[in-house]
Amino acid sequence: MSFTSLFKRGEDKLLEQILQYYITLESCYDNLQKYLGEIRVGEGSDGTYKLISDLEKNADDIHEKLAESIASGSFFSYIRDDFLQLLEKMDNIADYSKDVAKIFKEYNIETASIQYLFDKSQFIEFTAAIKETLTSFEDVLRSIKKSHPNELLVKVKNVESNEEKADYIKDKVQISIHNNSKGLSVLDVITLRDIVNMLDNVADSAEDSSDIIIQLIAKGYK
Repeated sequence: MSFTSLFKRGEDKLLEQILQYYITLESCYDNLQKYLGEIRVGEGSDGTYKLISDLEKNADDIHEKLAESIASGSFFSYIRDDFLQLLEKMDNIADYSKDVAKIFKEYNIETASIQYLFDKSQFIEFTAAIKETLTSFEDVLRSIKKSHPNELLVKVKNVESNEEKADYIKDKVQISIHNNSKGLSVLDVITLRDIVNMLDNVADSAEDSSDIIIQLIAKGYK
Protein backbone atom coordinates (compact mmCIF):
# COMPACT_ATOMS: atom_id res chain seq x y z
CA MET A 1 0.00 0.00 0.00
CA SER A 2 1.38 3.43 -0.90
CA PHE A 3 1.49 6.32 1.53
CA THR A 4 -1.13 8.34 -0.36
CA SER A 5 -3.60 5.51 -0.80
CA LEU A 6 -5.05 6.63 2.51
CA PHE A 7 -5.59 10.23 1.39
CA LYS A 8 -8.72 11.70 -0.14
CA ARG A 9 -8.74 13.15 -3.64
CA GLY A 10 -8.42 16.77 -2.48
CA GLU A 11 -5.54 15.86 -0.21
CA ASP A 12 -3.76 14.08 -3.03
CA LYS A 13 -3.99 17.28 -5.08
CA LEU A 14 -2.53 19.28 -2.20
CA LEU A 15 0.38 16.85 -1.95
CA GLU A 16 1.15 17.53 -5.62
CA GLN A 17 1.03 21.27 -4.91
CA ILE A 18 3.42 20.80 -2.00
CA LEU A 19 5.84 19.01 -4.34
CA GLN A 20 5.64 21.86 -6.85
CA TYR A 21 6.20 24.33 -4.02
CA TYR A 22 9.32 22.44 -3.00
CA ILE A 23 10.62 22.53 -6.56
CA THR A 24 10.34 26.33 -6.42
CA LEU A 25 12.32 26.35 -3.17
CA GLU A 26 14.96 24.08 -4.65
CA SER A 27 15.21 26.33 -7.70
CA CYS A 28 16.04 29.20 -5.38
CA TYR A 29 19.07 27.24 -4.14
CA ASP A 30 19.99 26.16 -7.68
CA ASN A 31 20.17 29.80 -8.73
CA LEU A 32 22.17 30.59 -5.61
CA GLN A 33 24.72 28.02 -6.78
CA LYS A 34 24.79 29.77 -10.14
CA TYR A 35 25.24 33.12 -8.40
CA LEU A 36 28.11 31.73 -6.32
CA GLY A 37 29.80 30.59 -9.51
CA GLU A 38 29.52 34.12 -10.85
CA ILE A 39 30.87 35.58 -7.60
CA ARG A 40 33.82 33.21 -7.78
CA VAL A 41 34.97 34.73 -11.07
CA GLY A 42 34.07 38.29 -10.09
CA GLU A 43 30.96 38.53 -12.24
CA GLY A 44 28.04 38.41 -9.82
CA SER A 45 25.00 39.05 -11.98
CA ASP A 46 22.21 41.38 -10.85
CA GLY A 47 19.92 39.28 -13.00
CA THR A 48 20.71 36.10 -11.10
CA TYR A 49 20.33 37.86 -7.77
CA LYS A 50 16.95 39.25 -8.84
CA LEU A 51 15.85 35.77 -9.91
CA ILE A 52 16.72 34.41 -6.46
CA SER A 53 14.75 37.23 -4.83
CA ASP A 54 11.79 36.71 -7.15
CA LEU A 55 11.76 32.96 -6.51
CA GLU A 56 11.86 33.52 -2.75
CA LYS A 57 8.95 35.97 -3.01
CA ASN A 58 7.01 33.55 -5.21
CA ALA A 59 7.68 30.76 -2.72
CA ASP A 60 6.30 32.92 0.08
CA ASP A 61 3.12 33.50 -1.90
CA ILE A 62 2.70 29.78 -2.60
CA HIS A 63 3.41 28.97 1.05
CA GLU A 64 0.70 31.36 2.20
CA LYS A 65 -1.90 29.89 -0.15
CA LEU A 66 -1.05 26.31 0.75
CA ALA A 67 -1.13 27.03 4.48
CA GLU A 68 -4.50 28.73 4.10
CA SER A 69 -5.89 25.78 2.16
CA ILE A 70 -4.71 23.30 4.77
CA ALA A 71 -5.78 25.37 7.77
CA SER A 72 -9.24 26.33 6.49
CA GLY A 73 -10.24 23.20 4.57
CA SER A 74 -11.22 19.73 5.73
CA PHE A 75 -7.81 18.32 4.84
CA PHE A 76 -5.45 15.90 6.58
CA SER A 77 -7.58 15.51 9.70
CA TYR A 78 -5.43 15.17 12.85
CA ILE A 79 -2.14 15.51 10.91
CA ARG A 80 -2.97 19.01 9.64
CA ASP A 81 -0.47 20.62 12.02
CA ASP A 82 2.25 18.31 10.73
CA PHE A 83 1.70 19.52 7.19
CA LEU A 84 1.72 23.15 8.29
CA GLN A 85 4.99 22.46 10.10
CA LEU A 86 6.33 20.80 6.96
CA LEU A 87 5.63 23.94 4.93
CA GLU A 88 7.41 26.09 7.53
CA LYS A 89 10.52 23.91 7.52
CA MET A 90 10.65 23.77 3.73
CA ASP A 91 10.22 27.54 3.41
CA ASN A 92 13.54 28.09 5.19
CA ILE A 93 15.37 26.72 2.14
CA ALA A 94 14.48 29.78 0.06
CA ASP A 95 14.92 32.20 2.96
CA TYR A 96 18.47 31.12 3.73
CA SER A 97 19.38 30.91 0.05
CA LYS A 98 18.31 34.51 -0.44
CA ASP A 99 20.13 35.59 2.73
CA VAL A 100 23.41 34.12 1.46
CA ALA A 101 23.01 35.83 -1.91
CA LYS A 102 22.23 39.12 -0.15
CA ILE A 103 25.43 38.96 1.88
CA PHE A 104 27.55 38.48 -1.23
CA LYS A 105 25.73 41.31 -2.99
CA GLU A 106 25.64 43.90 -0.21
CA TYR A 107 28.75 43.22 1.89
CA ASN A 108 32.11 44.39 0.62
CA ILE A 109 33.91 41.09 0.93
CA GLU A 110 37.46 41.44 -0.32
CA THR A 111 38.52 39.54 -3.42
CA ALA A 112 41.22 37.69 -1.47
CA SER A 113 38.61 36.43 0.99
CA ILE A 114 36.33 35.23 -1.80
CA GLN A 115 39.22 33.48 -3.50
CA TYR A 116 40.19 31.81 -0.24
CA LEU A 117 36.66 30.56 0.37
CA PHE A 118 36.21 29.11 -3.10
CA ASP A 119 39.71 27.94 -3.95
CA LYS A 120 41.42 27.07 -0.65
CA SER A 121 38.62 25.44 1.32
CA GLN A 122 36.07 22.73 0.53
CA PHE A 123 33.32 25.28 0.02
CA ILE A 124 32.33 24.08 -3.46
CA GLU A 125 32.15 20.49 -2.24
CA PHE A 126 30.00 21.75 0.65
CA THR A 127 27.50 23.46 -1.64
CA ALA A 128 27.33 20.32 -3.78
CA ALA A 129 26.55 18.20 -0.70
CA ILE A 130 23.73 20.59 0.18
CA LYS A 131 22.30 20.14 -3.30
CA GLU A 132 22.44 16.36 -2.85
CA THR A 133 20.48 16.75 0.39
CA LEU A 134 17.82 18.87 -1.32
CA THR A 135 17.54 16.46 -4.24
CA SER A 136 17.15 13.48 -1.92
CA PHE A 137 14.25 15.17 -0.14
CA GLU A 138 12.62 15.91 -3.48
CA ASP A 139 12.83 12.16 -4.06
CA VAL A 140 10.97 11.64 -0.78
CA LEU A 141 8.17 13.98 -1.85
CA ARG A 142 7.90 12.35 -5.26
CA SER A 143 7.82 8.90 -3.71
CA ILE A 144 4.99 9.71 -1.32
CA LYS A 145 2.53 9.13 -4.16
CA LYS A 146 3.76 5.64 -5.00
CA SER A 147 5.93 4.12 -2.28
CA HIS A 148 5.20 1.86 0.67
CA PRO A 149 6.10 3.58 3.96
CA ASN A 150 9.05 1.23 4.46
CA GLU A 151 10.49 2.35 1.11
CA LEU A 152 9.78 5.93 2.06
CA LEU A 153 11.76 5.53 5.27
CA VAL A 154 14.77 4.34 3.26
CA LYS A 155 14.58 7.51 1.19
CA VAL A 156 14.28 9.61 4.34
CA LYS A 157 17.43 7.91 5.63
CA ASN A 158 19.17 9.00 2.44
CA VAL A 159 18.27 12.61 3.20
CA GLU A 160 19.77 12.22 6.66
CA SER A 161 22.94 10.67 5.24
CA ASN A 162 23.40 13.49 2.74
CA GLU A 163 22.81 16.10 5.44
CA GLU A 164 25.41 14.42 7.64
CA LYS A 165 27.85 14.51 4.72
CA ALA A 166 27.19 18.22 4.22
CA ASP A 167 27.64 18.81 7.94
CA TYR A 168 30.95 16.96 7.93
CA ILE A 169 32.27 19.07 5.05
CA LYS A 170 30.92 22.23 6.68
CA ASP A 171 33.08 21.55 9.74
CA LYS A 172 36.14 21.23 7.52
CA VAL A 173 35.34 24.53 5.79
CA GLN A 174 34.86 26.28 9.13
CA ILE A 175 38.12 24.89 10.51
CA SER A 176 39.92 25.98 7.36
CA ILE A 177 38.52 29.50 7.63
CA HIS A 178 39.41 29.69 11.31
CA ASN A 179 42.91 28.22 11.18
CA ASN A 180 44.35 28.94 7.75
CA SER A 181 42.97 32.29 6.60
CA LYS A 182 45.86 34.47 7.76
CA GLY A 183 45.97 37.80 6.02
CA LEU A 184 42.21 38.10 5.62
CA SER A 185 40.33 40.80 7.46
CA VAL A 186 38.65 39.80 10.70
CA LEU A 187 35.30 41.08 9.42
CA ASP A 188 35.61 38.94 6.30
CA VAL A 189 36.41 35.85 8.33
CA ILE A 190 33.31 36.43 10.46
CA THR A 191 31.22 37.00 7.32
CA LEU A 192 32.50 33.83 5.66
CA ARG A 193 31.65 31.80 8.74
CA ASP A 194 28.15 33.31 8.75
CA ILE A 195 27.72 32.35 5.10
CA VAL A 196 28.73 28.76 5.80
CA ASN A 197 26.33 28.53 8.74
CA MET A 198 23.44 29.92 6.68
CA LEU A 199 24.11 27.38 3.95
CA ASP A 200 24.20 24.64 6.56
CA ASN A 201 20.71 25.77 7.56
CA VAL A 202 19.55 25.02 4.01
CA ALA A 203 20.58 21.37 4.36
CA ASP A 204 19.17 21.25 7.90
CA SER A 205 15.81 22.50 6.59
CA ALA A 206 15.57 19.60 4.15
CA GLU A 207 16.55 17.12 6.86
CA ASP A 208 14.05 18.65 9.31
CA SER A 209 11.37 18.33 6.63
CA SER A 210 12.17 14.64 6.20
CA ASP A 211 11.76 14.17 9.96
CA ILE A 212 8.17 15.35 9.62
CA ILE A 213 7.53 12.61 7.05
CA ILE A 214 8.65 10.14 9.72
CA GLN A 215 6.17 11.72 12.14
CA LEU A 216 3.36 11.25 9.61
CA ILE A 217 4.21 7.59 9.11
CA ALA A 218 4.42 7.10 12.88
CA LYS A 219 0.91 8.50 13.31
CA GLY A 220 -0.60 5.61 11.46
CA TYR A 221 0.07 6.06 7.74
CA LYS A 222 1.54 2.64 7.16
